[in-house]
Amino acid sequence: MSESDAFEMFAAKLILRDDLTEQLTLSDLLLDPSTPGIDVALLEVNGEIVRDETDARELCAGTGKLVVALHFVQAKHSTGVHSPELLNMGDIVRQVLSGDPPAGYPKLERISQALQYMFTDHATKMQNPRPAVHLHFVTAATTQTVNEESGQRRRATEEEKLSDLTFIGDASFTIVGSAQLVEASRKKDAENEADVVLKKSFNLPSMPGVEQAILGLISIDQLLLLIRNDDGSLNERVFYDNVRGFQGSSNPVNDRIQETLRSSGNLLLPILNNGVTVVASQYAPRPGDEVRLTGYQIVNGCQTSHCVHLVAGELEDPAMIQLPIRVIVTEDDEVASEVIRATNSQTAVSDSDLVALTQFQKRLEEFYELDPLQIKLAYERRSGQFLDAGITRTRVVSIREQIRSLAGVFSNLPHLATRYPKDLYERVGEEIFGENHQLQPYAAAAYAAYRLESGFRTSIDPKLKPLRYHILMAHKYLTLGRDSRPLNDGRIVAQSQIIVDSLRGSDYVGKLEEAATVILELTGGEVPTGDRLKRAAFTTELRSHLEQKVRS
Repeated sequence: MSESDAFEMFAAKLILRDDLTEQLTLSDLLLDPSTPGIDVALLEVNGEIVRDETDARELCAGTGKLVVALHFVQAKHSTGVHSPELLNMGDIVRQVLSGDPPAGYPKLERISQALQYMFTDHATKMQNPRPAVHLHFVTAATTQTVNEESGQRRRATEEEKLSDLTFIGDASFTIVGSAQLVEASRKKDAENEADVVLKKSFNLPSMPGVEQAILGLISIDQLLLLIRNDDGSLNERVFYDNVRGFQGSSNPVNDRIQETLRSSGNLLLPILNNGVTVVASQYAPRPGDEVRLTGYQIVNGCQTSHCVHLVAGELEDPAMIQLPIRVIVTEDDEVASEVIRATNSQTAVSDSDLVALTQFQKRLEEFYELDPLQIKLAYERRSGQFLDAGITRTRVVSIREQIRSLAGVFSNLPHLATRYPKDLYERVGEEIFGENHQLQPYAAAAYAAYRLESGFRTSIDPKLKPLRYHILMAHKYLTLGRDSRPLNDGRIVAQSQIIVDSLRGSDYVGKLEEAATVILELTGGEVPTGDRLKRAAFTTELRSHLEQKVRS
């Protein structure tokens, strides 16, 4: 790898958001060699990287709103900032946006074609907001050089030209020097850290496993320091350990919170709102009433925090509005988990929400993000976390759906999956979501359920829907030629891949219908009653029938 390629990847990794760069290998971020004016170009649609028109078609289908952004990076490891290079970058970007990119550079051409497809076929979905464009000219120059008038004047001119394009929304052009790169690198590696003022607070008596426990009030302007990035965007990382994601502005509770924040009654929030609970690994007093929190998570108050973020710009004096805050400083994971459970069990939290706290769930969420099975599903560990992410709902796997699909495919418990899943939740921790379980069968089961539901929406007879979890189990037997291995057995990894591969092709509907036919052979061609499907006796009978079938 050349030194220039390495610097370009380094710059892109630091400048672009992690959720974008993690979708591709770093080398795949680079454009074709010798592409003029740009080293990295990404088309982002609803948080997903779109590489070509095929990606765009798949992502746009069935999606009501498209949030589009384009990111361009030019990285120079020289120590200067030259106006002609800024001019050239701006010109090339405008050509890409207008559908006339430089010829002979396939990656850039495919991005431009994908954008033009969306403008042609889905323009109405991209109006609010219109596509954003962000240019980053990265250099090893000093801060003084970056701030020189000639370069900044050219940068501003190019930014203005982009803003003048009627089909573009927000446009930005930044020059990033060596000092900004160092700071970006530090922040990428650092834990969540913030200095906030707690004017009215008191310390609780010492407790086992707790270094510090504080009750008090925090003003809205200080809370924003805890929940926002430097650019004013919401820092979703601080809610990672919260059992639920944001439930949306239209949620009745959240609507009332925002209404109260906007009203003259916002000064009553200390007695009207439960506030936020923060668990931090480190705490350090600062001058005055300021404290530094390091490695912190907001484990309760996700809804309130999001509402504050949304309406903060409308508040006349955020410093005057207070909210209750509870800060627990501990490095004991057990204590932290107990705090999360306790603070959330006092409100209406589902079984799925509390399951979300386990380490296995966090590993499973990361597994879906890495997507080694290439199934393109999103795991909703925290309910509502993809509410405004633009991901097609059919591709989101909730904890409940995960449990049911696993029960059908690998656990041979389709009768329990057919019922209200309370009985399945009682098996969590051992038979389901066991710490020593392989992750592949969970994703494979969810994919099988996703493909079956796709089949029901297209050509599979809907009268077979009551059989869905039994069909999943039958398909497993027919595909593997036997029952699957235990969930903690390494051999189930290969079996999971086989099941996924069997449902990738266009003939997947036929395979699932075959599984349904085998079940109907047992029942004399009739779909069993709901009561029969919920009984373990029918599952046992069906498994015997399937074992005979695969042996014959």
